[in-house]
Amino acid sequence: MGEQVLITAQLVTGKNPGAVTTPSVAANEMFSVLRSDQRQSSNSSIQMINGQVSQKTEIIFNFTYIITPKSTGSFTFPSLVTDVNGTKYQTDAIVFTVSNEQVKNADLRAILQFGKKSLFVGEQTILTFKLAQRATASIDFKNSFMPALEKIDQAFGSSFALTKLFTNQVTSTTEMIDGETYKVFFLQFAVVPLNAGKITIPSIPVEYNELHQSRRRRVDPFFDDFFSSDFFGSGVEAVGKTTMSNSLTLDIKPLPTPAPAGFSGSVGKFSLTAEASPATIPAGEAVTLKIGLRGNTRPGSVGELTIPKIDECEIFKPERQIHADTTPNGISTRQTYKYLLIPRQEGTMTIPSIEYSYFDPSDGGSYKTAGSKPIVINVTAGKEGSKPQTRYLTQEEIREVGQDIRYIKTGVKIKNQSRFPHRNPLFFVVLPLPFILFIFSVLYRVQASRKELTVERNIRKKASSLGQRRLTQLKKQGSNLPAPQFLGKIAEILEHFISQKFGFAATGRTLDELKCELQMRTTNAETISDLASFMEMLDSYRFGGATFNDTSRATIIEKAGVFLSKIEKDSIKEKKTV
Repeated sequence: MGEQVLITAQLVTGKNPGAVTTPSVAANEMFSVLRSDQRQSSNSSIQMINGQVSQKTEIIFNFTYIITPKSTGSFTFPSLVTDVNGTKYQTDAIVFTVSNEQVKNADLRAILQFGKKSLFVGEQTILTFKLAQRATASIDFKNSFMPALEKIDQAFGSSFALTKLFTNQVTSTTEMIDGETYKVFFLQFAVVPLNAGKITIPSIPVEYNELHQSRRRRVDPFFDDFFSSDFFGSGVEAVGKTTMSNSLTLDIKPLPTPAPAGFSGSVGKFSLTAEASPATIPAGEAVTLKIGLRGNTRPGSVGELTIPKIDECEIFKPERQIHADTTPNGISTRQTYKYLLIPRQEGTMTIPSIEYSYFDPSDGGSYKTAGSKPIVINVTAGKEGSKPQTRYLTQEEIREVGQDIRYIKTGVKIKNQSRFPHRNPLFFVVLPLPFILFIFSVLYRVQASRKELTVERNIRKKASSLGQRRLTQLKKQGSNLPAPQFLGKIAEILEHFISQKFGFAATGRTLDELKCELQMRTTNAETISDLASFMEMLDSYRFGGATFNDTSRATIIEKAGVFLSKIEKDSIKEKKTV
């Protein structure tokens, strides 16, 4: 009893079905439908067989229902029926059994999931790290990801190569876990094992804060009235908690022996292409050979590519470009090699098949070879026509010739310079210039400092009026803004006012840090305490789940304006006292 069940039905069609509605579920005395939803997506694939290209497109409809039982016993979730272009399709019914056992789920769950748990050394798989928050839980774990990621790096150690996919992008979704709705935030990694054997990844601790409401007694009667209502009658107290993720045991298998000749350690699926241009060229001129190598692994796991020897041809060291693409399936690497070939003799030059040996872990694992077709280049006579071909310089000889070249500067007249430069009148003109430049730089720096102080003084002077204008604009918008956006703007206005008034960055600081900074600037201690409490109240509505309405919205704007005025008055009093 009390458990929420997620039911998913999927309709897949290769044709346009037109308008599709979510199948209805009749009312039932045994269960309630809490929510239903429909989402549409498509999937396209292109296939080439013997030069013929075919494309397949699927349209996918996902229908979801969240139900909860009304009483114990057995009940049947009925068959779902939908009509597509005059044809009816339906699912099977599902039978459930309901007991009196109560559902107890954690507020926060940390989950480690591997795409595969049995891998070969060098085989890539996906690691997903999830933080799942129970929908009704009042917790704060926004600062939990980075410490947890550091612990994941430590746990995987030197036995794995770990690479975050999509940099630091945290993705969110909703999942049903043990019968209850969770908001799930996750990051994905591409993982490549480096050593064979059974490797255990220990549980990862994740620290978070459990939020509770607390009450405080105020000294100032104004703030007693302000915080005496239920809306402002409680603050937010954060209690530190720790949850542990699941542990993982992985079976890492070594690559089979013996490995074929030329195998450089690459594991995955690879493809290789080669092309040369131009196809016809005079002897002694260059041909560009371009080789493309693609594999589903990280760049560091791709071995070196070598090309076979070509008779009567000079091969220069290639230019290599490496590109790494991040996909939901992991990291894909593309390497492009550009070789410069210079044929020496007239005739036909054949570039043999270029092969690349790799290990494919799919279907039990086997060594395979990706290769290109031989390329034929037609080499015509050089510039000297029918004369015998001369010997062409090798790479090493070209480098040596380049080192022997020295350019001599010409057209420069040598003049006799005086041994007594101080006798030149120009010397006395140039001599005082450094002192003059020094004086001007000092004056400029003093003037810039004064201007900076003036600008800072004007910003502090106008901080209060600017904050009041922003509050007035926010009040005119009324209830058009959603509650989270409205509360966020209130907090932003107060933080900007404090930053401009006191000359330090208030955004991003904790309440304790904010109070400490204000106390150092001799602001009234009572006002500081009340301001911190007001910020806590905003957080309770933003993150704590407290009830929010139009009356609360107007009261918050009014009290925020009072805060601005009071801090401004306290600041003026302090200046007079000084």
